[in-house]
Amino acid sequence: MKRAFSFFLAVVLLLCTCILPSFAAFNSSLNTSADIVLLLNRDSGTVIFDKNADKVTAPASLTKITTAIVTIQNCQDLDTVVTVKQSSLDAIAGTNSSTAGLLAGEQLTVRQLLYCLLVRSANEAAVILADYIGGGSVSAFVQMMNDYVQSIGCENTHYVNPHGLDAEGHYSTARDLAVITEHALELPLFSEIVNTVSYTLPATNKSPERNLLSTNWLINPNFKTYYCEYAAGVKTGSTSDAGRCVISTASKDGYNYLAVVMGAPYEDVNGDGNPDNCAFLECKKIFEWAFDNLRLTKVADPTRIVTVVDVRLSRDADHVRLVPESEVTALVPVGNDENSVLIEAIPEETPTVVDAPIKKGDVLGKARILYAEDEIATVNLVAAEDVDVSILLYLGNGISKLFHSTVFLIVFALVLLVLAVYIGLIIRHNRQKKRRRAPKTIKNFRNLK
Repeated sequence: MKRAFSFFLAVVLLLCTCILPSFAAFNSSLNTSADIVLLLNRDSGTVIFDKNADKVTAPASLTKITTAIVTIQNCQDLDTVVTVKQSSLDAIAGTNSSTAGLLAGEQLTVRQLLYCLLVRSANEAAVILADYIGGGSVSAFVQMMNDYVQSIGCENTHYVNPHGLDAEGHYSTARDLAVITEHALELPLFSEIVNTVSYTLPATNKSPERNLLSTNWLINPNFKTYYCEYAAGVKTGSTSDAGRCVISTASKDGYNYLAVVMGAPYEDVNGDGNPDNCAFLECKKIFEWAFDNLRLTKVADPTRIVTVVDVRLSRDADHVRLVPESEVTALVPVGNDENSVLIEAIPEETPTVVDAPIKKGDVLGKARILYAEDEIATVNLVAAEDVDVSILLYLGNGISKLFHSTVFLIVFALVLLVLAVYIGLIIRHNRQKKRRRAPKTIKNFRNLK
């Protein structure tokens, strides 16, 4: 009867998983013109949207995120004054790249150079900082950049310059850049600078006061087409190889996201005759989509039976039900709940049979929670009830295990060996004893005459 009930319950569970509605994956919910897009929920680390996130590509000025990190971490006094070298300006001469208009011999603090680097995306500021922090060697600084990204686990990133201009061997991926950005945002100064819309560079020994406008139009209310009121930072980039790029974060109603957009086109989208930076448009669009469509929802709780496992050594039950250890929440589209996900035991981490005794709440396995065939969470599986052990079955099993254990077999073999040796010695002793008792035979009869 118990076996029949166990089989019936397993069939019911199987049918329940089969009739769950099918939903489109997050990736099919968005159309993007950018070649590479990655959207992360910063609260859980969940990848919400992924389009070519591991594709190796030119990172353009997104490189400067690492340049800033290495500078901040290796400068003891950010108010140290640095003199601009002509060689630093010559390094980007003729590149037609973004600059802050710095002059040879001009004196600025490291802090001011960081504002030039991250707000205005000034390439000469990148070289000046690299030269200073690298002890007069830009290549030494670049090696520090590579050492740093490797130390945080970025295996698909390599730099050959501190500014991000296209160069052979200079590459990264959206996934690596997301990791790098998260580390950068742990630095208060970095977070402050990248969320600055406009920075006034004080007068120097060579130039009057200058106003530097951020290249990130997502955070500038004056650019109504691109402005996203929930966005903060982080960095833009643009080269012929990289296309239009942007990394930004956004927060609303307790939800926090990070987006990386790379390889976006520069084309007229709205038909007004002017080309648009599609990196900003795409980033704004995916932020709005996430805020409008995703909600943190309970997708599992301890009342939901996930599977059943056979039980040995008990006369009261021959199976135990496994349920989630705790309530689990995850980001799913609005209108979905725990009935919209599939919870399945992970075979390699969940046994098919367990021995009694079992206490309610004992962790016996693990399950993955799937939405639209994507794993959105994992949870431990625990016993839903107590299962008592049968003493007789337990003792019998113990004896059986003893007889089949390696130690027992070795001891038994040794005993047999000792016994065999002992019997052999007894037999030999008895034979020798018989020989000593046997009468002596007269071999030479002639001697008797």
